[in-house]
Amino acid sequence: MAAQTPISGTGLVIELGGGTGAITQALLAQGLSRERLRVVERSPAFARHLRQRFPSVQVIQGDAARLAALLPEHAAIDAVVSSLPLRSLPRAEALAIVEQWRRVLPAGGALLQFSYALQASADWLGAGFALRDSQLVWRNLPPARVMRFERLGTPGH
Repeated sequence: MAAQTPISGTGLVIELGGGTGAITQALLAQGLSRERLRVVERSPAFARHLRQRFPSVQVIQGDAARLAALLPEHAAIDAVVSSLPLRSLPRAEALAIVEQWRRVLPAGGALLQFSYALQASADWLGAGFALRDSQLVWRNLPPARVMRFERLGTPGH
């Protein structure tokens, strides 16, 4: 996921579902500046862990279904990197999260989604995003897919 994330730029990169910090570490190792990274984690225990492991990265404890409210107003965002299990979440919750992506990502912004689905499918995503790349990662156990989408249109539409 880190290899497909736009590292250069001036906007924020929002990681959703930071968990233990594997993707966070990979983003930093790839060259993403700590100042541009925001990690959103719903679990209080994981949020504490992430703050201890990455003290210079801003970790926000909160729900991705309220993403716009968790970020600075009018923040420029270059990418959303999501490890959220959208396919296994209740449909209403997954739709609320996707709607937040539509609100915060500008046209041309990148969305990276990790999935255990072996087929590249964006049925859950709906309109407003175009699939730009999809890679199956066989080294992951079980194998996983990383999909990169581009936000079409304008925020909020």
